[in-house]
Amino acid sequence: MMPIPDYDQIQGAPKLQPRVIAIIPAYNEARFIAGVVLETRRYVSEVIVVDDGSTDRTAQLAQAAGATVIRQPRNMGKAEALNAGFRAARELNPDVVVCLDGDAQHDPADIPDVIAPVLEGGADVVIGSRFLEKRSDIPGWRIVGQHTLTFVTNLTSGIKTTDSQSGFRAFSPLALRALRFHTGGLGVESEMQFHIQKAGLKVAEAPINVSYLDGNKRNPVVQGLQILDSIVSLVARRRPLLFFSLPGLVLAVAGLVMGVDVVLTMNKLGILKTGTAILSSIAIIGGLMLGVTGVLLHALAGFVERVRSEVDSAVAARLEALK
Repeated sequence: MMPIPDYDQIQGAPKLQPRVIAIIPAYNEARFIAGVVLETRRYVSEVIVVDDGSTDRTAQLAQAAGATVIRQPRNMGKAEALNAGFRAARELNPDVVVCLDGDAQHDPADIPDVIAPVLEGGADVVIGSRFLEKRSDIPGWRIVGQHTLTFVTNLTSGIKTTDSQSGFRAFSPLALRALRFHTGGLGVESEMQFHIQKAGLKVAEAPINVSYLDGNKRNPVVQGLQILDSIVSLVARRRPLLFFSLPGLVLAVAGLVMGVDVVLTMNKLGILKTGTAILSSIAIIGGLMLGVTGVLLHALAGFVERVRSEVDSAVAARLEALK
């Protein structure tokens, strides 16, 4: 078994080994999952495979390879699979959690490099980046698509990364407690950047190798559009001022400019630009409605967050009192 990197050393005492838990979400990955588990076990203390309602032998093969298997009752998506894995990992009090895909895309030999910044105290979340240093042969269309999604995610989340869609990530105990995912479909990695920014977690990146042994399981165009749709939904929920109020302001200003032109033309030539006047009214009213919507949603989101924080504090205090 390959040694896990040394985490701490007490003077005069042997080096302590960190407790590293690997989480592998998997859906119909019978072809690869046993090999992924066996290789991953060389670098971690325990492997948790979350079988997301697979209809093949993914769960049985993962268990036979030595993983602890959590079975979802049906295919619930990667976000819920990660939530289930995080809940199980929190019970084990790990020093670091590492997540990787079950399709053999990621090389478990990169685990020591990905977890190192967390173990050294320099990061709460480490993203294994395919583009930090180009180590693998990545198809050109993947590079263009991933860079586009990364640009949009970085722009809207406020966190800058080189590979926003990478599923190879490491998490500190603080991040493990702070992160909960809600996005359906394929946008969980983008959602994670919004949570990271909000929670104030420290982010680092580490270069990784990738190999695409299973081709394209999904149509890449459809997949990209689904992720973009998830990002738009995230921005609408988490950045309502950006999503609603800013476009509303631009629209209202455009309406005012057109209105001024209508008034000036009327005064100078005595001609009423009826079409422009109607467009001006629509733009002003629509812009004001968008602006008010953004403000109201922003206030509502703040209220919900305060209520959630108070409930969490009350629950934590109650649990502490029961100990």
